[in-house]
Amino acid sequence: MGELLLMLLTGGGSTAMGAMLKGVFGFVFENRRQKHELELARESRANENFIKLQAQLHKGPNGEFVSFTRRCISFLGVGTLCLCILLCTAFPQAEFLSISNASGDGRTELLFGLLSWPASQDPITLSSGHMAYMGQTALMGILGFYFGPSPRG
Repeated sequence: MGELLLMLLTGGGSTAMGAMLKGVFGFVFENRRQKHELELARESRANENFIKLQAQLHKGPNGEFVSFTRRCISFLGVGTLCLCILLCTAFPQAEFLSISNASGDGRTELLFGLLSWPASQDPITLSSGHMAYMGQTALMGILGFYFGPSPRG
C-alpha cells in the first residue's frame, strides 16, 4: 500500500493521479452537461408550443379586436400617466401628503432595537415633484414592458 501511495506522489504518479481525477471529474461534469442539455431541449419545446398556442389564439376570430382593444387601453393608461407627470412637473411644489408625528411618541429603531433614538418631529411632505419623478420611473417600466419586443412576433 505504501508503494502505491509513494508512486502517486512521484512525477509519474502525479500523471496517473491527474488522469484518474480527470476521469472522475469528467464523468461527473459530463453527466451534468447532459442533464442541462436535456433540460434546455425540454424548455425549448415548451417555448415553441407556447408560441404556437399564442399564434393560434391570435389568428382566432376575435384576435384582431382583442389586440386593438388592448392597444387602446394601454394608450389611455399611458396617456393619463403622461398627463399626470406633465402636470406634476409644471407644479412641483404642490403638496399631496404631509405626515407629522403630532403626539411626539415613538422611536426610530435599527437592528431590532439595538440602536434607537426618539422619532423626528419634522413633518414629512410628498410633493408633486416627487410624484413626477416616481411617475416617470413607472412610465419607463410600462413602456418597456408593454411596447418592447416580444418573442410572439
